[in-house]
Amino acid sequence: MDDVATTITKVVDDPDKYEGKTIDCFGARDFTYKELAEFVFDVTSQYPDIINVPKDILKKASQFSQFAPVPMADVMTPDCVELWSTDYAAPSAEWYTSQVGNDKILTMADLGISQTPIEKVAFRYLHRFRKSGHYALEEGYHGVHESKVKSPLSKINA
Repeated sequence: MDDVATTITKVVDDPDKYEGKTIDCFGARDFTYKELAEFVFDVTSQYPDIINVPKDILKKASQFSQFAPVPMADVMTPDCVELWSTDYAAPSAEWYTSQVGNDKILTMADLGISQTPIEKVAFRYLHRFRKSGHYALEEGYHGVHESKVKSPLSKINA
Protein backbone atom coordinates (compact mmCIF):
# COMPACT_ATOMS: atom_id res chain seq x y z
CA MET A 1 0.00 0.00 0.00
CA ASP A 2 2.81 2.36 0.86
CA ASP A 3 4.63 0.96 -2.18
CA VAL A 4 1.84 2.15 -4.46
CA ALA A 5 1.88 5.60 -2.83
CA THR A 6 5.66 5.78 -3.33
CA THR A 7 5.18 4.80 -6.99
CA ILE A 8 2.58 7.53 -7.48
CA THR A 9 4.88 10.07 -5.82
CA LYS A 10 7.72 9.18 -8.20
CA VAL A 11 5.45 9.58 -11.21
CA VAL A 12 4.06 12.90 -9.97
CA ASP A 13 7.56 14.20 -9.22
CA ASP A 14 8.72 13.46 -12.80
CA PRO A 15 5.60 13.43 -15.02
CA ASP A 16 7.48 13.91 -18.30
CA LYS A 17 9.50 10.75 -17.72
CA TYR A 18 6.37 8.62 -17.21
CA GLU A 19 3.93 10.28 -19.60
CA GLY A 20 2.12 7.66 -21.66
CA LYS A 21 3.65 4.79 -19.65
CA THR A 22 1.79 1.99 -17.94
CA ILE A 23 3.00 0.96 -14.50
CA ASP A 24 1.70 -2.28 -13.01
CA CYS A 25 1.63 -2.22 -9.22
CA PHE A 26 1.38 -5.65 -7.66
CA GLY A 27 2.77 -7.59 -4.74
CA ALA A 28 5.10 -10.52 -4.57
CA ARG A 29 2.18 -12.92 -4.17
CA ASP A 30 -1.10 -13.29 -6.05
CA PHE A 31 -4.37 -13.63 -4.15
CA THR A 32 -7.73 -14.74 -5.49
CA TYR A 33 -10.67 -12.58 -4.43
CA LYS A 34 -11.71 -15.38 -2.08
CA GLU A 35 -8.24 -15.62 -0.49
CA LEU A 36 -8.10 -11.85 -0.06
CA ALA A 37 -11.54 -11.79 1.59
CA GLU A 38 -10.53 -14.64 3.94
CA PHE A 39 -7.31 -12.81 4.80
CA VAL A 40 -9.17 -9.57 5.60
CA PHE A 41 -11.80 -11.40 7.66
CA ASP A 42 -9.05 -13.17 9.60
CA VAL A 43 -7.10 -9.97 10.33
CA THR A 44 -10.27 -8.13 11.36
CA SER A 45 -11.61 -11.09 13.38
CA GLN A 46 -14.82 -11.13 11.37
CA TYR A 47 -16.16 -14.51 10.36
CA PRO A 48 -19.28 -14.04 8.25
CA ASP A 49 -21.10 -16.94 6.67
CA ILE A 50 -20.00 -16.94 3.04
CA ILE A 51 -21.97 -18.62 0.30
CA ASN A 52 -20.97 -19.05 -3.31
CA VAL A 53 -23.60 -17.71 -5.68
CA PRO A 54 -23.38 -18.77 -9.33
CA LYS A 55 -22.31 -15.89 -11.57
CA ASP A 56 -25.43 -15.99 -13.79
CA ILE A 57 -27.74 -15.71 -10.76
CA LEU A 58 -25.70 -12.89 -9.21
CA LYS A 59 -25.56 -11.04 -12.52
CA LYS A 60 -29.35 -11.27 -12.90
CA ALA A 61 -29.84 -10.01 -9.32
CA SER A 62 -27.40 -7.15 -9.92
CA GLN A 63 -29.50 -5.91 -12.84
CA PHE A 64 -32.15 -5.04 -10.28
CA SER A 65 -30.00 -4.13 -7.27
CA GLN A 66 -27.97 -1.56 -9.20
CA PHE A 67 -31.01 0.73 -9.11
CA ALA A 68 -31.85 0.19 -5.44
CA PRO A 69 -31.70 3.30 -3.24
CA VAL A 70 -29.38 1.56 -0.76
CA PRO A 71 -25.60 1.28 -0.48
CA MET A 72 -25.60 -2.08 -2.29
CA ALA A 73 -26.55 -0.24 -5.49
CA ASP A 74 -23.11 1.40 -5.42
CA VAL A 75 -21.39 -1.97 -5.16
CA MET A 76 -23.21 -4.66 -7.09
CA THR A 77 -23.74 -3.87 -10.74
CA PRO A 78 -23.59 -6.28 -13.70
CA ASP A 79 -20.17 -4.83 -14.60
CA CYS A 80 -18.85 -5.46 -11.09
CA VAL A 81 -20.13 -9.04 -11.15
CA GLU A 82 -18.32 -9.57 -14.45
CA LEU A 83 -15.12 -8.00 -13.13
CA TRP A 84 -15.15 -9.83 -9.79
CA SER A 85 -15.90 -13.23 -11.33
CA THR A 86 -12.40 -13.48 -12.77
CA ASP A 87 -9.27 -13.30 -10.64
CA TYR A 88 -6.49 -11.17 -12.08
CA ALA A 89 -2.90 -12.28 -11.75
CA ALA A 90 0.00 -10.24 -13.03
CA PRO A 91 2.16 -11.84 -15.70
CA SER A 92 5.38 -13.50 -14.56
CA ALA A 93 8.48 -11.49 -13.70
CA GLU A 94 10.13 -12.98 -16.80
CA TRP A 95 7.35 -11.53 -18.98
CA TYR A 96 8.04 -8.03 -17.66
CA THR A 97 11.82 -8.31 -18.03
CA SER A 98 11.55 -9.69 -21.57
CA GLN A 99 9.85 -6.51 -22.82
CA VAL A 100 11.89 -3.99 -24.74
CA GLY A 101 11.27 -0.57 -26.24
CA ASN A 102 9.17 2.43 -25.32
CA ASP A 103 5.97 0.38 -24.95
CA LYS A 104 7.41 -1.64 -22.06
CA ILE A 105 4.99 -1.95 -19.17
CA LEU A 106 6.85 -0.80 -16.07
CA THR A 107 6.68 -2.29 -12.60
CA MET A 108 7.53 -0.86 -9.21
CA ALA A 109 10.91 -2.59 -9.52
CA ASP A 110 11.63 -0.48 -12.63
CA LEU A 111 11.17 2.58 -10.42
CA GLY A 112 13.48 1.16 -7.73
CA ILE A 113 10.65 0.32 -5.34
CA SER A 114 10.59 -3.04 -3.57
CA GLN A 115 7.30 -4.70 -2.79
CA THR A 116 6.27 -5.18 0.82
CA PRO A 117 4.19 -8.32 1.47
CA ILE A 118 0.62 -7.53 2.43
CA GLU A 119 1.02 -9.62 5.58
CA LYS A 120 3.52 -7.06 6.92
CA VAL A 121 1.29 -4.01 6.54
CA ALA A 122 -2.32 -5.22 6.59
CA PHE A 123 -2.83 -5.03 10.34
CA ARG A 124 -1.87 -1.34 10.37
CA TYR A 125 -4.79 -0.59 8.03
CA LEU A 126 -7.32 -3.21 9.04
CA HIS A 127 -7.21 -3.33 12.86
CA ARG A 128 -9.71 -0.50 13.09
CA PHE A 129 -12.37 -2.81 11.61
CA ARG A 130 -12.08 -5.28 14.48
CA LYS A 131 -14.81 -5.26 17.08
CA SER A 132 -13.25 -3.03 19.77
CA GLY A 133 -10.42 -2.02 17.41
CA HIS A 134 -6.91 -2.87 18.56
CA TYR A 135 -8.05 -2.91 22.21
CA ALA A 136 -9.50 -6.39 21.66
CA LEU A 137 -5.93 -7.67 21.61
CA GLU A 138 -5.22 -6.69 25.22
CA GLU A 139 -6.35 -8.42 28.41
CA GLY A 140 -8.94 -6.48 30.33
CA TYR A 141 -10.41 -4.56 27.40
CA HIS A 142 -13.97 -5.39 26.37
CA GLY A 143 -14.22 -8.88 27.77
CA VAL A 144 -12.75 -11.95 26.11
CA HIS A 145 -9.09 -11.81 25.11
CA GLU A 146 -8.72 -12.45 21.39
CA SER A 147 -6.26 -15.32 21.82
CA LYS A 148 -9.09 -17.30 23.39
CA VAL A 149 -11.28 -16.82 20.31
CA LYS A 150 -10.60 -19.42 17.64
CA SER A 151 -10.60 -18.37 14.02
CA PRO A 152 -12.50 -20.67 11.64
CA LEU A 153 -9.57 -20.11 9.28
CA SER A 154 -7.12 -21.64 11.74
CA LYS A 155 -8.35 -25.07 10.62
CA ILE A 156 -7.72 -24.19 6.99
CA ASN A 157 -4.29 -22.67 7.57
CA ALA A 158 -3.08 -25.48 9.86
